[in-house]
Amino acid sequence: MGFLGDVANAARRGVTQALGAITSMAANLNDRRALTPSDPPPDQPTSIAQVIEELRLLGAAMPTEDGVADFHRMYLHVTELIGAAAAARSFQDAAFMERLDCVFAGLYLDACRATDESRSSAWQPLFALRAQPGTARLQHALAGMNAHINFDLGLALVRTCRQLGRTLDSPGVRADFLAVNEILAAAVQEVRESYLAGVALQLDRAAAPELDVVGGWSIEAARDAAWLSATVQWALQSRKDAYAAYLGSRASLVGLVTRQLLTPVSFPELGPVPGAGA
Repeated sequence: MGFLGDVANAARRGVTQALGAITSMAANLNDRRALTPSDPPPDQPTSIAQVIEELRLLGAAMPTEDGVADFHRMYLHVTELIGAAAAARSFQDAAFMERLDCVFAGLYLDACRATDESRSSAWQPLFALRAQPGTARLQHALAGMNAHINFDLGLALVRTCRQLGRTLDSPGVRADFLAVNEILAAAVQEVRESYLAGVALQLDRAAAPELDVVGGWSIEAARDAAWLSATVQWALQSRKDAYAAYLGSRASLVGLVTRQLLTPVSFPELGPVPGAGA
């Protein structure tokens, strides 16, 4: 896979090993009983339709040649697919699924509104390097997906359960979580295939470094890490200092992988890769 891919994989293995140790320890601190329901923040979207509308408005204001926009276009597409699945009653717990989508999207919207100083470490690399030369659109799209799934999704699961008075063991929660990730996986694969179709028109030496960097990123591994993170967060909720420390540490680790995914590897003299856009 090459040096850069090995670095990214090593970082992910470190995250998984650390989470495994914390999970074993956290299991003795708390159980998964429902805690007191919490109110959603006032700026949290209230429906998938509202999420889609906000994403469309935000996307319209982004430059075409922009790293955050590369992720944003894919994420809007994913959200539209989730909205269609919800309308088709494809989820076991429709109320949970709609709230999860709102909480999940709200975390990304928070990252967009944040300043450089206040933005989560998980998202910092994508926003800081959004105009970096030599980085393919696929790299930006997957870097955003890495931050959103590996950090935001676990947090969104816990917050959604708290808002609705559910737990991670409530009927439908795990099943709907997996269903959403099937939609995410299909969207990521679509973007990969679009990119590879363009790569076929370029010299092999231009494509290989980019594929080496992004090829090791797995949405399945990210999904599993997000669920594991949610279980750790649930166990740590009653210990505010430990919970805050865990979130800070996880954000930094996720940000490290995001940064590796954005390593410049393109050959500028060959121009942009055809078909790599939205």
